[in-house]
Amino acid sequence: MDFEHRDVTAGPARSASRGSSSIFGAFLFLLGILALVFADFVTRVSIVAFAAILVVGGLTELVHALRGRGGDRDRFFLAFLSGLLTTAVGGMLIARPAVGAAATGLLIAAWLIATGIFRGVTALLDRYRYFGWDVVYGALSVLLGVWVAASLPTTATWLLGTVIAVEFMARGAAMMAGSFALRRERAAAPA
Repeated sequence: MDFEHRDVTAGPARSASRGSSSIFGAFLFLLGILALVFADFVTRVSIVAFAAILVVGGLTELVHALRGRGGDRDRFFLAFLSGLLTTAVGGMLIARPAVGAAATGLLIAAWLIATGIFRGVTALLDRYRYFGWDVVYGALSVLLGVWVAASLPTTATWLLGTVIAVEFMARGAAMMAGSFALRRERAAAPA
């Protein structure tokens, strides 16, 4: 069976070799820096956007429940109640985004504490190679979660925006690194 030599510049590699991935990565990284500077604004916009999605989803569920009224009575009641509650939660978040940001901050704190404990305990029980790094990571995660929870509602204004900004910066840096690595590999490949 004879295999043809494939051009390494096909598909995604072609766009990366032209630099579009590195340009988009740099754009995301700069957008992350901008989001970090305006973290409180990004937090508010994120909460309102999430609330708008809840309202649209809740209204859609209400319409669906009302259109299917002739069916099962219990199913109608549950669908109607679910749509009503989803719409109400979205409406409350739109009316009071600061409270939504505080609740989100509390969820992030609980997540940090829970994952830190899980990571640390798992590392201590398994004792795999370099398990100490995971113990340190777990301890830092727990400390960060406790700090976030203790400093609420002050941190609520910027916490979610900071998380989003760091995500943009990390994604942008990863895209740029991948693009540069692909270029380096392509340049080193024999013609």
